[in-house]
Amino acid sequence: MQTATRLQEIADDLRGVAGGVGEGLAGLRDEELLDIMAAIEAVGRVVSAAQVRVAGEVGVRSRSELGDEGLSRSQNFTSPVKLVASVTGTSARECKARLELGRRLRGAVLLGGGEGPAPFPAVRQALDEGILAVETASIIVSRCAELAERGCDPDEVASAEQTLVDETINCHLTADQTAKLAIHLRELLDPDGAEPRDEVHQQLRSLTIAQAADGMIRGRFALTPEQGGVWLASIQALQSPRVSGPRFLSEDEFVAETATADTRTQAQKNADTVTELIARATGAPDMPRLNGATTTVNVHISLDDLEAGRGVGWIDGIDESVPASTVAQLRCHSPIAATLFDDRGAVLYHGKTERLFSPAQNRALAARDGGCVWPDCDRPPSFCETHHADGWVSADHPPGRTDIDNGVLLCHFHHSHLHKSSWKLTMHTGVPHLIPPRWIDATQTPIPTTRRRTTRRPAA
Repeated sequence: MQTATRLQEIADDLRGVAGGVGEGLAGLRDEELLDIMAAIEAVGRVVSAAQVRVAGEVGVRSRSELGDEGLSRSQNFTSPVKLVASVTGTSARECKARLELGRRLRGAVLLGGGEGPAPFPAVRQALDEGILAVETASIIVSRCAELAERGCDPDEVASAEQTLVDETINCHLTADQTAKLAIHLRELLDPDGAEPRDEVHQQLRSLTIAQAADGMIRGRFALTPEQGGVWLASIQALQSPRVSGPRFLSEDEFVAETATADTRTQAQKNADTVTELIARATGAPDMPRLNGATTTVNVHISLDDLEAGRGVGWIDGIDESVPASTVAQLRCHSPIAATLFDDRGAVLYHGKTERLFSPAQNRALAARDGGCVWPDCDRPPSFCETHHADGWVSADHPPGRTDIDNGVLLCHFHHSHLHKSSWKLTMHTGVPHLIPPRWIDATQTPIPTTRRRTTRRPAA
């Protein structure tokens, strides 16, 4: 209790000093401000080291083999993380980091209950003296633990630990600089470890994309080092101000460029750059084809809305609409196929006599139907096949013409099912309708199937 009381007194003294510092910061010279920052950091490091040591002890006393007699369970907490979070008020993530570092720095529990030799004495000493940041200590311990787990000689691991601590302190390295140095040392001492690490990286690579409730397309990604290299190099190449070389501006040009300065954040630039890279790739001659056409974004909007610059457009596969201004912009310079509708929402006529529907017709069908027309089927246009409502027999067989008003999109399953079942499909005023068998509907009332999104409501 004497230690706790003394620490409380120190905290009170620090609050008084820190309060006075905060009030007088504006009047300090630059050198004085930086000296105070360094002094406060030194105090913070001593406190942080104590936090880690105490958390490590809590972790040891809460180890699973103690069961309900362990510290965390005896205090009615299911884990030491929750216990530390409750006492300190910090996040679970921060508590977990303190517990992990404290566990690694603490010696093993001996049979008599005492503590064995510290596994990382150089880090522990520098941390206790307040000359090594907790973040840096965690990096050094993690890298050295990797070497030990890989079976490296204990003397080499100890040498690597001491080297990292000395270099960090003597060269005033930041945590990021120490991390890079630690990786370099790891590769020197354990060059064979790269292969198993790469196997882990390959398993962890991922990219998830989904449409959020606010209409944005959001996702997460994890790239292997080589994939990250490709991404970073490509982004940097397109964003580099040296791509077009230096240019000397006249006074008028300088004023014009200043007025139209790029105000995007770096994150926004990254998003725009990756989008541009993908858009450029879609035009490559060796890109895969969908329904006979190169990868193409299909946006559709009514002709009246496009001409008037109002209303909204729709992009295949995206539930959120885009304004007419965006459609107009996309049509100017992007690989976009615009499909136009009349006031009733019908696709403008495209007469064809060929056996197969053309890529342009398939885009129009995708815009009209939104995917497989079968009720409750959610397959997008890229998963669909084109079906003749009136069966095509030959080029001169009128009922089977290859026109948009005779074509529908069906996924492979429903396309096959339609040909094998008693269901029928017909076109009525340019809209595909399904006719159910009599055992489902004795009247066989046609069911409209289109998922079109540009049909106007009847005028009141």
